[in-house]
This record gives sequence, structure tokens and C-alpha cells, in this order.
Amino acid sequence: MGPAKKRGMSKEEALQRIKDLEDPMYEDHIETYNLVVRALADNMNNPEIQRKGQWAIALGAINQPQFLIQAGAVEQTVKTMNRWPLDERLQADGCETLRLLCSKQEGMQRALEGGAIEAVCRALAQHSLDNRIQQEACGALTKFSEGDAKAALSGGGYESILHAMELYPNWSWVQMWAAQATANLSKENQKDVQDVEGYRKVKDAMNTHDEVEAVQYFGRKAVMMRPVP
Repeated sequence: MGPAKKRGMSKEEALQRIKDLEDPMYEDHIETYNLVVRALADNMNNPEIQRKGQWAIALGAINQPQFLIQAGAVEQTVKTMNRWPLDERLQADGCETLRLLCSKQEGMQRALEGGAIEAVCRALAQHSLDNRIQQEACGALTKFSEGDAKAALSGGGYESILHAMELYPNWSWVQMWAAQATANLSKENQKDVQDVEGYRKVKDAMNTHDEVEAVQYFGRKAVMMRPVP
């Protein structure tokens, strides 16, 4: 007789574990985060649990990114995004989660090795009319470019960011992330940035948002790295 099969977490228990993450009594215990990630893993076909759970993980990633990384939240977020590609709120929360968890080196490595670039680029492409997804996805891709600019370039991340720039020229957050990504990627390959008109687009953003300090700051950093003719 073989070993007993591990019981999956029920819907009722999963929703309670997700709710626990909002309770200050539990936020400093790593087991809280383990259980939330398990709640999602055991209920991949339940859209309510996936949506609420991803939102809770994004919230927890603000204060306890390391606990979530250790619990497997990076990998689970990519799986959840891939399983529910048309859920706009979930996709936005997933992109935000990845950006926050990549503030840690271990989170960055797990994301880059676990297909996060592809998942975020897919979200950008499939939800071009959702400005929150565009903003959060650009933020995540920019974060990836800090950790591994070559991977972000080869994975199509930069082209996706430039497309978002064109779709949302008046959204300063999108333009700011794009300028920052351009500066990061210029450290790896200025010619590739030049070839897709990255520097010109950053200059356009600076002209449009001449009073937005963040756009000007990262824009200057990017433009200063243009190759000399």
C-alpha cells in the first residue's frame, strides 16, 4: 500500500489563508506566506481564489518580499498569470508582484529563470487597452532590465515597453519606466537601443512631460548614453 495522497486545500480554507495575509497578527510569520502560495497552487482552476490570492500576494510583497520568495511566490505568480491570461486584475497584480519580489536578488533570479519576462510581455500584448496592466508590466520589465539587461533585450521586453510608450504617451508612469529601462539596457547594448529608436522615443517623452521630474531624470540618464556618431 503506497503513501497517503496529500489532501489539496479546500476552497474555504484557501480563502481563509488568503484573508490571514491581511491580518497584522500573521504578517510576520513565514508560514502565513507558505499557506497562501499553497492555496493558489492547490486551486489553480478556481478564478476567485486565484484573483484574491494574487492580490494578497502583491500586498504582502510590499513588506515581506523575502518570505514570499522563499514560499515560491515568484514561480506561482508566473503559473497563475499563464493559467488566467484574460483576467485583467490578476494580470496587473501579477506584474506588480513580480516587480516587488525582484527587489531581492533571489527573486530576480527566480523570475528570470521561471519565464517571468514571457508572462509579462504576454500581458502587455493581450491587454493593450488596460492602462494599469501597461503601467505595472512596464515596471516589471524595467526591473528585470536592472537584473539582466541581456535577458530583457532578448526576451522582447524592451520592444514591449516601447510599444506601451506609443500607446500611452500621456501616461507619465509608463514613460518614466521606459526611460529607466532605456538607461539600463544602454549599459548592455547601445546599438540595439538605437536601432529601435529608443533614444528618440525617450526624447519625445521628455518633451511631452517636461514638468515630470522622474521622466526628466531617467530620460537624461538614457539620452546621455547614446552612441556618438
